[in-house]
Amino acid sequence: MSPRTRSRLAILRAISFTVTITLAGSTSASDWISALDDQQIARTGTWAPSRFRFAAVESLQTVEDRAHLTLSFEGTGLSIRLGGHNVPAYGPPNLGRLVIAIDGKFARTIRPLGTPREVVLAEGLTEGRHRVRVTHRINDKQFGCRIEGFRTWATPRGHLVFRLSGEHNAFLVDARAVLTRGKTVVRDVLVRNWLSGQCGLAGLPPGNDYSLAIQASGWTSQAIAPIQITAGKTHWHPPIYLQRRPETVIHRFRFPRLNQQAIRRPGGTFRARFLGFDTTINAVRLTRRVGPVTISRKVPFEEDLAAKYYYDREVVVTLPADMPVGLYDLSVDITGGRRTGTCRSPRSVHVVAAFPDDPVLVTFGHLDTSAQFQAEYLQRLADIANLVGADMVLSSNACNPAYVSGSLAHLQIPYVVNFGNHQFAGHEAWYGDPVGRIDFGPRISVLNFGHPWHTGTARADRLLGERPKATMKIVNGFEANAPVEFFNRHQVRMIHDGHGTGTKVMDVGTTPTRRIGKSNSISFRVVRFKENRVQTCTYNGHETAPVPFRRDEPSPVQAVFRVPNDGTRSENSVTISNRLKDDFPNGRVTFVVPSGKYTVTNARTESSTPGDDGRHVVLVARVDIPANGQVQVTIKPAK
Repeated sequence: MSPRTRSRLAILRAISFTVTITLAGSTSASDWISALDDQQIARTGTWAPSRFRFAAVESLQTVEDRAHLTLSFEGTGLSIRLGGHNVPAYGPPNLGRLVIAIDGKFARTIRPLGTPREVVLAEGLTEGRHRVRVTHRINDKQFGCRIEGFRTWATPRGHLVFRLSGEHNAFLVDARAVLTRGKTVVRDVLVRNWLSGQCGLAGLPPGNDYSLAIQASGWTSQAIAPIQITAGKTHWHPPIYLQRRPETVIHRFRFPRLNQQAIRRPGGTFRARFLGFDTTINAVRLTRRVGPVTISRKVPFEEDLAAKYYYDREVVVTLPADMPVGLYDLSVDITGGRRTGTCRSPRSVHVVAAFPDDPVLVTFGHLDTSAQFQAEYLQRLADIANLVGADMVLSSNACNPAYVSGSLAHLQIPYVVNFGNHQFAGHEAWYGDPVGRIDFGPRISVLNFGHPWHTGTARADRLLGERPKATMKIVNGFEANAPVEFFNRHQVRMIHDGHGTGTKVMDVGTTPTRRIGKSNSISFRVVRFKENRVQTCTYNGHETAPVPFRRDEPSPVQAVFRVPNDGTRSENSVTISNRLKDDFPNGRVTFVVPSGKYTVTNARTESSTPGDDGRHVVLVARVDIPANGQVQVTIKPAK
């Protein structure tokens, strides 16, 4: 056994226990049996429960050669569900092999490297009780496996297998597969071996009326129907390919862009640089989409010819004085031979009626958003940030930019993000340079610093030094240990970080600078400023605690509409529930209604914007959300 094998085995033994026992129990004809069910599954050797990096389901893990699980079951068929592979940011995948024996006889060998996560172990067995033994073996000096559980059946079943790939395939880890028959959900699970793209759903009742939906945050969902499942057979569906969602794709743009957004008031100007080559610049347009409603404006621009170089062109854009507020996609139409097309920068221009004097920030970090389940949690955080009325989101130490950009596309406000010790290489394609700055008006400058501070502060000094009149300088850092002299020199009011040691909420230096660090990966913070200083950043008056939000619980702050908020109804209401001990003054709720004038109760109208089609209005209202309570906001046509 190699030193590396011994090391990993020692770790598992430290957090588990070694058992050699007879069969713990048995199961009659049933459906799903978790691998952690020690009443039905006997463990021999060293097995440890594992929910590594917030996996959707807990599994049993081993690296020990000949460690095995034994299950007695009643039925005619059986499948196994494997745990997901580690992505490169977290270590090696499951490299061992599994030897399967049914009723004491060899049945097959499974190599997790090259199989779907759901694999049929046996079918067509005689009726009655059977015994399966799954043994982990070292595979050419490589090892490791994770097992989530088993599925048994006593009536004939069929199976579905397909390969899933997508645009930016290196970043596509897994996806959610929802298999339905009519209104009945038959299976709702994560699928995909990211090493091979293989997906499988085993043990399905036969039928010709199945529908399959594939969902991955940041990619366009696909719905496939009808699908026929035949008893005793495997349906091999043709390969499925997912396109990236347009709100996550930057095309031929330098700036503004995600992590470098332009925040302006109506009538303001900003510069835009894009790959215009030697084409004619025809039009510049800002577009915002809210549900079925499109709000867009063709905006005036003037090219800065002195800034032109090779592929790059640069224009100065002027916002109309009546430009509606909101977060916009920026597009530039160009014509000229094969270069004809549209340069596009999604979510890159934010228009506000006024710059905040006392901004509200939502912060979180080190969320391990590597794949779909973790991205679903991040999307719920984005929904919370919208609802509690944040002006901006700061995210630190992120992981997979493809999933992060998909989840945070749900934000109605700007955000900055950096990537740290578990980053996917290539995040710059989404978020640009790890060091940059966003100005939220003349007073507020936010420095995003995605490097460890030992690399030096020269670029950070330059970026903050360019804003000497900004009185509220904020840093979103990967880590917090910047030189205190740097904080003092620029009078930094706050640094948020997602990786580091020390007290998570503390004052540093003479300004002073409030350090606000990530306490754990199941929480967030709401940071409120008052008179140019952090007023609050903890939960329920605690000295350091963040707002708790476990992965397996409903969102603590959520909005439920009485009828669909899809622009078809002129009267609607939304109930906002808050299970937390903190209240959220000046929260935000958005209604989509038919064209007209409206009034709201228990809220204050912030903006009302007609859609391009003249048939809809997007109304944004501000509402005070009580602690441990509910508030209902109603919209109806004005009399």
